Amino acid sequence: MIMIRLTIPKEPYWIDLPHDVRVFVRPLTTAVYEAARARGWRMARAIAAEHADLKAAGADITGLPDLSDEDALAGLSQMLFAQGLARSAITKWEGVLDADDQPAESTDSAIAELMQLPRMAESFVVQYTETHEAVIAEGNVSRPAPNGTSAAGLTTAGAVAETATAPMTATPP
Repeated sequence: MIMIRLTIPKEPYWIDLPHDVRVFVRPLTTAVYEAARARGWRMARAIAAEHADLKAAGADITGLPDLSDEDALAGLSQMLFAQGLARSAITKWEGVLDADDQPAESTDSAIAELMQLPRMAESFVVQYTETHEAVIAEGNVSRPAPNGTSAAGLTTAGAVAETATAPMTATPP
């Protein structure tokens, strides 16, 4: 029997990011995580469609990434996911300065700007979601059933031998 250890933080806490930046975050919930992920992907697709419309209309799109490229679209989606997750989570911070070298307020636009820095976004997402991901991993990568329980039914498939297979490509939601 596989068990899940419920050690998810229930109170806000600090996360240390690169360059002596600290962010104080609300506890992560599945609803917040999934909403940020879905919103990031939906926004990336909308931006890609607008990009295609501008290109078709003959607008100058020099300097913009080619969002018809799946990797560029996935990268944009991940950045938007990090921004959405950070906006939902961060309530205050330390070590972030504005243009006048004064402590910056943790506004939505400032948080989004911080998440445009690759090391900050990666560190934030990894640290903020690690407990969430660990619980999913402990549960054999099974998410709760629609009725909210992870014990929805018996396992009917046997173990599968590990073999070399061709890489699979995942299509985001």
